[in-house]
Amino acid sequence: MSSRDDNDENNVTARQLLHAATGDRDAEAAALADQSDADPDAAKLAVKRAHGDVSDRPKIESDLASPDDVRVAESDHPNPSR
Repeated sequence: MSSRDDNDENNVTARQLLHAATGDRDAEAAALADQSDADPDAAKLAVKRAHGDVSDRPKIESDLASPDDVRVAESDHPNPSR
């Protein structure tokens, strides 16, 4: 396990982990958005990147997106409604 994974384990909620384990990407993103008080679309993008579902950037190091990954997604694709 990388040091990033060790640090991010503390940032993952049980709700996010449950939805990640069951493969429910939308629910996983909703849990991450709630945790990070972020835009739901940015959380969905971060979750997709974590699972390697999009190719706009290299896959992130962890299989679970963190609030930091959501902030990166928000800066890459700002939501004009926020």
